[in-house]
Amino acid sequence: MPAPVRDATLDAMKSRAASGRAVVGPILAVVAVALVALAAGALFEAFRAPPKHYAIIVSPPAGATVTAAQVTRWFDAGLPALATRRGAVWRTALPARGAAPRNALDDLYRHLSPIPWTDLHALVVARRGVANVFDVKIEGRPAGAGPSTRVVAERLLAVSRVRGRLVATGDRSPARLRHKYLMALRRPRAVVRDGAVVLADASWLPLARELAGDMPFARAAVAAELGVSGGRPTVIVVYSSAAEVAAYLGQSRALEREHFFSRLPTTAPRTLWWPTDVGVLASALAPADPWTRHMLAHEVTHTLTWRWFYHTAHAPPLLLEGMATAVEADRSFAPLRAEVAGGNRVMPLIRALAKRDLWNGVAMTRVTLAYLEGGALVKYVLAGWGQAELRRFCVDIARSSLKPAAIERVVRRDLQVSWPRFYAGWKAYVMTLP
Repeated sequence: MPAPVRDATLDAMKSRAASGRAVVGPILAVVAVALVALAAGALFEAFRAPPKHYAIIVSPPAGATVTAAQVTRWFDAGLPALATRRGAVWRTALPARGAAPRNALDDLYRHLSPIPWTDLHALVVARRGVANVFDVKIEGRPAGAGPSTRVVAERLLAVSRVRGRLVATGDRSPARLRHKYLMALRRPRAVVRDGAVVLADASWLPLARELAGDMPFARAAVAAELGVSGGRPTVIVVYSSAAEVAAYLGQSRALEREHFFSRLPTTAPRTLWWPTDVGVLASALAPADPWTRHMLAHEVTHTLTWRWFYHTAHAPPLLLEGMATAVEADRSFAPLRAEVAGGNRVMPLIRALAKRDLWNGVAMTRVTLAYLEGGALVKYVLAGWGQAELRRFCVDIARSSLKPAAIERVVRRDLQVSWPRFYAGWKAYVMTLP
C-alpha cells in the first residue's frame, strides 16, 4: 500500500490539543488544592466562632428581659415552703441552674426554715445597668414579732427565663451581704415564750431559754419603776461572737458597747418600731449568771422608752441610760457618791445632760460614772415628782437645745423649782443611794 498522505492541518490541531492538556492538568490540580483549602478554612472558621445568625439564635430574644415584679412573684411563691419547712417544694418552686445559685438558695433555706415565720415576703429591686440581676431581700416577722418589713436575709441573684419559667442562674452576692442579718448565725433557732422571741445559734439554746424565762421579771421591773409597759413581744438576738455582731449589722467591727444593747429592727427603709430589739453577746455572760436578769431589765427599759424620743430634737443618752440603770437595780452608787462629794467636777450634771455620746473616746470608768449619774437623776425625779412627770421632763429636755439655760427653763417649768435648788436636792439625794 502506498504510504498515507499526512494532513498538516490535522497534525497541527493534535499538537495544540496535546499541548493544552499538558497545561490544563497542572491548573486543574492547583484549582482543586485551592478549593480544598478554602473548604478546610471555612470548616475551621465554623468551629472557631459561630456565624452571626447562630449567635442570634442562642441570645435571649428581645422580649425575654426579666422584671423585678416577675422575680417578686417567683420568690413569693417559694416562701411558703420555707415557712412550712418543705425543702423539696422550696427547690421545685425556686429552680437554679449552676452550683452557685443553687447553694445560695439552699443556704437561705437552711438558715431560715428552723424559725417560725409570719408575713414572709420578698422585696426585689433590679440592679441598675446589669440585665437580669436583682437585689432580693427577704422580710418577715419571727414568731409574729416586730415589723413586717424586718429584713432577715439578702442576696444578689441573676434570674433568667429558661424554657418558659424563671430560673436562678447566678449569685453575685459579696461575702459581707451573704452573712448579713439573720444569716450571720450559723444554725439559727428560736425560743418563743413569755413575751420574748429569742433568736440564737443552736449551741446557745440554754442561754436563749434563760433569757426568755427572764422576760417577765424584766417587764415587771420596768412597769414598777417607770410605769411603762407594752404588750408586743420583744425580739432578742443572741450572738456567739463580736464578729457575728458585726456581720449581722453589716459593720466592719462590733463596737465596745455592743455586748448588751438595744437597736431598731433591721428594716428597709428605717422604721421607728417599738419595742426595739435586744442584742446579747453570749460570750460576755457567765453561765447561769444571776446578773443576766438585771441586764435584761436594763435593755428592756430601752426597748420600751426609746419611743419617747422618736420625734424629739435629741435623745439624751444620760436620760436613756439613766432610766435603764434605775430599773436595773443592781448597781453600787459608790463611785457617784465620791464624785458628788468631790464637787461633781469630773462630770457636772448640767453638762452631762447635754452629752450626745457617753461612750466615744471615753474610759470605762467615765462611762460607768455617767450611767450612775443618769440613774440617780431619774430616781431623784421619780422620788420627788412621780412617773408621769419623769416622762414629761425627759421629753421636754430632749426637745430643748440642751444648752444650760434651756435645761434650767425645763426644770423650772416642769418641776416648779429653780435649777440651783434642783441641783442641790439631787446631790443630797445621791448621798443616800447604796
